[in-house]
Amino acid sequence: MAEINYWYFGIPAASIAVIYIIRRIRVWQWGRISDRYSLEGKTFIVTGANTGLGFETTKALIKRDAIVIMACRSISRAEEAMKKIQKETSKGRMIPLHLDLASFESIYDFVQNIKTNYPTFNCLINNAGLAMPDSKKKTDDGIELHFGTNHIGHFLLTRLLQDRIKTNRARVVIVSSLLHEKGEINFNTIGKVVEETEASSISRTNNPFYNNSKLANFYHARELFKSGYDAHVLCPGLCHTDFFRDYNPRWYHYVIFSPIVWLLLRSAEQGAENIVYCATANQNTDEKNPATGYFVRNLKQTKSKVKFDDQIGARLWKESEIICSSILVREERKNERQYQVRNVHTDRKKDDFLLDMLRQCQDAGIGLKMN
Repeated sequence: MAEINYWYFGIPAASIAVIYIIRRIRVWQWGRISDRYSLEGKTFIVTGANTGLGFETTKALIKRDAIVIMACRSISRAEEAMKKIQKETSKGRMIPLHLDLASFESIYDFVQNIKTNYPTFNCLINNAGLAMPDSKKKTDDGIELHFGTNHIGHFLLTRLLQDRIKTNRARVVIVSSLLHEKGEINFNTIGKVVEETEASSISRTNNPFYNNSKLANFYHARELFKSGYDAHVLCPGLCHTDFFRDYNPRWYHYVIFSPIVWLLLRSAEQGAENIVYCATANQNTDEKNPATGYFVRNLKQTKSKVKFDDQIGARLWKESEIICSSILVREERKNERQYQVRNVHTDRKKDDFLLDMLRQCQDAGIGLKMN
């Protein structure tokens, strides 16, 4: 009988054990929220709530008895996501509303819906995002799709909701990425579709348009915080979601990269921990906050390698307002009309009150005359 060579079994077993230990160490480093107190009565707006990180964020909040307004491009997919969550928990409440961040009209309509029907909320989570292999695609308003959706869409949403955010003292959570450190803000090409020769540089591992949009997200958080908003910015980590679905990976990519994915990538649930942490627990300090270049990663405040420029941040805000000017002007005119109507109504109430007082004085024999 031939001797059994235990090396044939020992080496693979040892390799699997080492990989497993490395994975467990990484999971420990990623962190996990320990305090899961009830969020009953708290309302959260989550963009992109039907899939990936947004879905897991919604589920985590619902399990803590929160109310989540699911801002989604597809109501049917939002309803499917709701059914999945309801199979796991009967807590909380989900409200699906249509929102397409690539359309100014959709954003405007969504905001009017919120202001009319759900004016009180505790947190706005700007989560939705995309990465495309084609940089020539545009939003409905003619803006390069990465910048237009990932930054401008959320900028306009937050800008239109700013009065409610202030009144509610609500948090604003912005999902950026560690890839913001590879981005740049070029005001000569910002929001513009590039030429074919430039677009060819996009790959699965390098998408400058996505990186630039994530840097813009960080600058947005900085300016919000500097303006007095309770703003938080984070990197959820590289997560195994359907985020890169538009890249159409081949079957052999799954075979080749599955071990790497298992070893290095977080699940969507693990990535969402950072979002939920920012929405419920993270505390900015004078030293560590978006304005000083800190963002949340692995449930900890982490210093960005980017040397942020206040002038770039201020100009990006102004340029973003210019891009959104058609909607912002419409909202301003609407607010002015409402203000005028309220003033007219108030003046009428004052006149009615004075007339009533004058009549009472006359009835009492007090010598006042009505003109």
